[in-house]
Amino acid sequence: MKSRAPQVQLKQERAHTQGHGSTFDHAPARDTALAHSLNFFHLGLLSLPHRPLLKQIKNSAESHIVLDCSTERIYEVLKQAQQIGMMSDYHSYLITSLDLHTINLDEFKYGGTNITAFRLVDPENPEVAQAIHNWTIGEARLGKKVDFKTAAETALMYDAVHLFAKALHDLDTSQQIDIHPLSCDTQDTWPHGYSLINYMKIVEMRGLTDVIKFDHQGFRSDFVLDIVELGPQGLRKSGTWNSTSGVNFTRTYGEQQKEIVEILQNKTLIVTTILSAPYCMRKDSAEKLTGNSQFEGYAIDLIHEISKILGFNYTIRLAPDGRYGSHNKETGEWDGMIKELLEQRADLAIADLTITFDREQVVDFTMPFMNLGISVLYRKPVKQPPNLFSFLSPLSLDVWIYMATAYLGVSVLLFILARFTPYEWPTPNPCDPHPEKLQTQFTLMNCMWFAIGSLMQQGCDFLPK
Repeated sequence: MKSRAPQVQLKQERAHTQGHGSTFDHAPARDTALAHSLNFFHLGLLSLPHRPLLKQIKNSAESHIVLDCSTERIYEVLKQAQQIGMMSDYHSYLITSLDLHTINLDEFKYGGTNITAFRLVDPENPEVAQAIHNWTIGEARLGKKVDFKTAAETALMYDAVHLFAKALHDLDTSQQIDIHPLSCDTQDTWPHGYSLINYMKIVEMRGLTDVIKFDHQGFRSDFVLDIVELGPQGLRKSGTWNSTSGVNFTRTYGEQQKEIVEILQNKTLIVTTILSAPYCMRKDSAEKLTGNSQFEGYAIDLIHEISKILGFNYTIRLAPDGRYGSHNKETGEWDGMIKELLEQRADLAIADLTITFDREQVVDFTMPFMNLGISVLYRKPVKQPPNLFSFLSPLSLDVWIYMATAYLGVSVLLFILARFTPYEWPTPNPCDPHPEKLQTQFTLMNCMWFAIGSLMQQGCDFLPK
């Protein structure tokens, strides 16, 4: 579990500061569409130190920083940030300059700080390497020895000259170009100027800044920016950005995990926890124990096994107030282990800590190693094959008995009533009005048949009168 932080942006101030007070202005701003605030700080004048502003940012516990300044000031800002402890694993810098690769960053490679920038010129591009080689030879002929690091401005100027030359060549091929002397002091214009601009818009070529192409308004389109990150091996490419598909990271998940494991090797992490049996308890011993050896429990065993797998060291420290961590709505402060994480006095916490909405807003949780609750286990019933009396399953045995009893009772009652009523004893022969023997249709079997027919709503050939 690690802490989160809002973002801060450092911008270079373009004008002199007037009036009284601090040279460094703090202008907080909040975007309603974002979950975290975005604060803006001005670096101030070039001659002034940046430590007061950096200390102000450090005290605000903000760790995600966007550095927007000239390339010449980047090293000095990072150096002063390192001096006050702002180049740690908790800090991330996004640098807007396209020339970060021209700065010597050896002092910051092993600090664990996430430094990310964009790059327009790829030094590994064969065309860039060939151009640098030609420049080196040209300078050597003049007796100069220069270590070229291609800046974006230099590469853009190189590509602009080649683009202009190619467009001018295409224009000269398509029509006759007349050369007229022009002066900046007069209003005369070159008659082929607009034609040359149109040819520059339609020209497509590959230069030091990759593919050069313009849209109908004259803006460059389909250009690619490399996303570079600083690591122990220096700046390395981790992805690309273009206006069509946006960000595309080229590093795989396996490569990222490998880098994380390499960073953790032999590193000492501060682990905060609280005394809570059976997760963390003090050992009962006649001797005085110190360090990690004075604790035992499930959480202690868990962090020990994780450290052996990932190869890092750890130091266990109890939270001073012995609390898990709750948020005070009035003061906006946290206590317990959450406070230790937010104030960066601990790298991670391990305990029987419940994941709540408020805590998830400020710290990151791993997958829980324990779920609290009561569960009932029972054997899954085995499906039996259907038998001869499966049709009786929709109703219980009692219902079937009641239905059979009612059926027999109605049949017997109908049989008895038919015996007593004279209307159910008609003459068997209509031609003999005074027969010696009368017959009834409601025999016991016919009564049962009438009852079952009525139950099934089908009826029968005879009805009671």
